[in-house]
Amino acid sequence: MMRSGSLLLGFLLWLGTVTPGWTTEIDEIYALADQKRFADAMTRLDSYLQKNPKDAQGRFLKGLILTEQKRPDEAIALFKALSVDHPSLPEPYNNLAVLYAEKGMYDEASESLKKAIQTHPSYATAHENLGDIYSKMASQAYSKALSLDSQNRGAQTKLDMIRKLFALQGPEVGATPSAAGGTKPAPAAPAPPSAPAATKPEPPPQPVVAAAAPAGGDAKEECERSVQQWAKDWSEKNARGYLDAYSSRFKAPPPFTNRAAWEAHRSQVINQTASIRVSVSNIQVALLNPTRASVTFSQNYWSPSYQDVVNKTLSLVLEDGRWKILRESSTK
Repeated sequence: MMRSGSLLLGFLLWLGTVTPGWTTEIDEIYALADQKRFADAMTRLDSYLQKNPKDAQGRFLKGLILTEQKRPDEAIALFKALSVDHPSLPEPYNNLAVLYAEKGMYDEASESLKKAIQTHPSYATAHENLGDIYSKMASQAYSKALSLDSQNRGAQTKLDMIRKLFALQGPEVGATPSAAGGTKPAPAAPAPPSAPAATKPEPPPQPVVAAAAPAGGDAKEECERSVQQWAKDWSEKNARGYLDAYSSRFKAPPPFTNRAAWEAHRSQVINQTASIRVSVSNIQVALLNPTRASVTFSQNYWSPSYQDVVNKTLSLVLEDGRWKILRESSTK
């Protein structure tokens, strides 16, 4: 199944601050897109991008809406430009691959996914999509082999295995990406003229979007538990647990030029500090949509060499079934 970036997943590159309980202009545009009001969202987004032409989050959202509106060539052009301007971001490459795959451009799709993996080797979605692309290319190759030699049992067995693999993924194999989290049927890929009916290539795999967050109080409770666990891992000097609380889309703050440098620094600070105590209180959770939330609280930090109390805001996103930190800011 090909996995695409989605409106519900909310690819965010927030660089400013959010006032607790309020949303930014781009949040409101995302909300329109989440409601599938794509024409309204695009009108507001075009106005927003006129004022903020380099805003990566807005440009990415426009690419998703163009995809939903069945304007793949425009979406491809946008994601390509975004990947040039922000080569360290994996999501534009991944979405390019999904669009290329829909057009049957599997070589281009695989190259885009390789670039996504180069930027973020732990980007599981890109690894899975690359496997699907290779499976699709193998399916076509086995179909061609059978069209040339219908008695080739090896090719037939391998083709059957690939078909069974995709059959396990559900009855809707062959759906096109849906930026809003749904799927819609796509026509099956035509077989080569000389290929027998039994060896017709499979249509492209179905994209899958992460499940939505629990509704209402359950989601708020999950957000609060995630914040408490983050503070607990920090207090226990569990650097790996602390870092895992951050989304793969978290943008390393200045002066760090990349995520790896920031993680190395944070690990060093945590491991070299003799003792750490972090407590959080007055936690307030505001759900912006089913997969995005803003959490505010008072944070009390203590170590032998430094102590402070700050008001903190964490922007959370639902990622792989967990609420993770997308952005953080604090004030005294």
